[in-house]
Amino acid sequence: MKKFYSLLAAIAVSATVSAQAFTATYAFAGTPPVTTAVTTGSNYTASAFTSVGYTQTATGNRFTHEGAPTAGVLDTSKYLQVTVTPAAGYYLDVSSITFRAQRSGTGPRYYAVRSSVDGYAANLPASIVPANAELEVVPTNQFHYVNDISTGQNGSTVTPAITNQAGAVTFRFYFYGAEATTGTFSVDDVVITGNVDDSNLSVSDVNGSKVKLVKNTIVNNAIVFGAKANVNIVNANGQVVKSAAVTEGTSLDVSSLNKGMYIITGDVNGQTVSQKIIKQ
Repeated sequence: MKKFYSLLAAIAVSATVSAQAFTATYAFAGTPPVTTAVTTGSNYTASAFTSVGYTQTATGNRFTHEGAPTAGVLDTSKYLQVTVTPAAGYYLDVSSITFRAQRSGTGPRYYAVRSSVDGYAANLPASIVPANAELEVVPTNQFHYVNDISTGQNGSTVTPAITNQAGAVTFRFYFYGAEATTGTFSVDDVVITGNVDDSNLSVSDVNGSKVKLVKNTIVNNAIVFGAKANVNIVNANGQVVKSAAVTEGTSLDVSSLNKGMYIITGDVNGQTVSQKIIKQ
């Protein structure tokens, strides 16, 4: 047990020194709109928004384009794009991206977001938060306009399961299923949130163990465990905020915890392991 608490203390010191939340907000104010972000936090950069394959219009106060495909299938050669890059020696966790979407009467009815982490292979997990009767999520993680509406709509949310990235992460926003190629569409009030830290804590960081202690590294209300262990949850200030005995396949309610980064640590089959999670 001495070894366990020594490791816990080391993790606490690391978390206290290094973990820092960040927010990059794109308000697209002005005509033409400003495409750079207002940022909080340090040790990362957020690029300006750019577009590929679409044609930007003269519309102000939002990032507006035309030229979306009329087919109801995503075209990987047409997208809006933004990149978040941690500083050298730091690691990036991205917990959520929220934004406001708008279409003209003949604009695209579908949109989705992907990331460079998997080579833009799959749509990121999508939801409408808060609920908006004008928007829905359809298989697989595609946003869809329910009605033929042309006013801006809030609620588009993606929750990337992105942790421990030592390099740049690019996000691409795809719009498609337009009723005419001249139909316009836009994003506005884009907010990217996450953490930057100088530790890459995962199970493999501790004595080479391959045990997956935690199954879900992006957490809403419950942590799902992949192994039997006595665990501690350590916050970014190095404080143990919850302890529990868990078994494989069980869930631990953490709905009362604040949003942010935590370290889960415990003894599994005689090995001390730890894993980083993001609580949303």
